[in-house]
Amino acid sequence: MTLELEKPTMNAPKSATPTPAYAIDMEALGRQNRNLNMADEDICLQTQNLNLFYGQKQALFDINMTIPRKRVTAFIGPSGCGKSTLLRTFNRMNDLVDGCRIDGKILLDGNDIFDRGMDITSLRRRVGMVFQKPNPFPKSIYENVA
Repeated sequence: MTLELEKPTMNAPKSATPTPAYAIDMEALGRQNRNLNMADEDICLQTQNLNLFYGQKQALFDINMTIPRKRVTAFIGPSGCGKSTLLRTFNRMNDLVDGCRIDGKILLDGNDIFDRGMDITSLRRRVGMVFQKPNPFPKSIYENVA
């Protein structure tokens, strides 16, 4: 499944709520998810009404999506549209960012990752991150890989 993030058209009608610089095509995403026809045991990760704020600035807007188990899912879009921000929410790396606030739910195998009882270390073992730029420790290549 591929989630494409697109820049909204310049001729869009003005609304009372601010429009993000880039928005996820939620209608297309919904069609993709409905076409998957997944049973609950086939769902690995699910977001429900996910919003993310850096202070007063909203970065993610009402993200509802389902990521199937044992499938490749790609997030495609222009720089600055929220791909990395969304990915960082999956293992709660945004907890480390001052002023970051998240509304909504993220369910990993049916369990809310924001639940008080969630062991964050265990979560990060299951939901890893591979960054674009390497950030090696001041050690040998072998030690960094190990």
